[in-house]
Amino acid sequence: MINKKYLIVYLLMPVLIIAVFLFSLLIGSNEISFFDVIKSLLGNTDENIVAIIKNIRFPRTIMACITGAGLAVSGCVFQAILKNSLADPFTLGISGGAAFGAVTAFVSGLATITSFFIPLCSFVGVILSVLIVYLLSMYKKFDPNAMILSGVVISYVFSSAVMLMFSLSPSYGIHVAFVWLMGSFSMIDERFLPFVVFVVLSGIIILSLSGNIINAISLGGEKSKTIGLNIERSIKILFIVASFITAVTVSFCGIIGFVGLMIPHIMRKIVDTNNIILIPASAFAGAIFLPLCDTLSRALFAPVLIPVGVITSIIGGLFFVFLLLKSERNI
Repeated sequence: MINKKYLIVYLLMPVLIIAVFLFSLLIGSNEISFFDVIKSLLGNTDENIVAIIKNIRFPRTIMACITGAGLAVSGCVFQAILKNSLADPFTLGISGGAAFGAVTAFVSGLATITSFFIPLCSFVGVILSVLIVYLLSMYKKFDPNAMILSGVVISYVFSSAVMLMFSLSPSYGIHVAFVWLMGSFSMIDERFLPFVVFVVLSGIIILSLSGNIINAISLGGEKSKTIGLNIERSIKILFIVASFITAVTVSFCGIIGFVGLMIPHIMRKIVDTNNIILIPASAFAGAIFLPLCDTLSRALFAPVLIPVGVITSIIGGLFFVFLLLKSERNI
């Protein structure tokens, strides 16, 4: 008999992703019918509708799906290897490094030369923050608490650097940088979309195939050693892969909070803690959740576009308030 969890993850959730994807193509400041969306994808309808769907909504929705999947999987892996349910790209300093790099591009004027400098500088900032956290953690043999503490410290340092640059920059640079920092798909360059999809999907596949290793790490040091696992080396590799996924997504889309923190929490309630199924489940859930949030950000105050990071932060904040109140009632 087929396990219900596998039916949910590998049958129901892919169908939901397709439904959400089509729904995201329908909704926006210009209302487009379902049949016109299908026709536009085939190039058999009005040129204006084809331009809206193929040049704006389609790449935007693809980026939302892949970003949601990448952030959810990264958060899931960070929480498992560090044995801390609050671990995510924010607490590990990755988002802080991305913010520092991107703001540097804005305030220095590099972003006005070409938009490519925004993800490039952001990526460099992420690599710098990951490298610092990695080196600091080496002294504690990659102790989970040491890694999280290092990430929090680095995040504060980079946040202070960002505030310093804001205080010294012209108002225009600050405004554009703020929009990027809140997380948005409005500034994506579709030429880089295949690269982002390839890197993130490759990382998700690697982490999904490492489910047994992640389970062993979650069991604890002694139990991991009994099955011949080099726990320190495994944590290094998994940390680097998850960080690289986050680096690529954040570099192109800005700081989108709570996806990597909230989605793994929800999926643990549905499919349990076995990372063999939890990681792909988190990927699918992220690919459903973030496009829905992006659609809401486009439709809520249309034609004004709200940064998607604002929507995810509101939902994430309310979600954790609900969890807090629920846990209080259970005491």
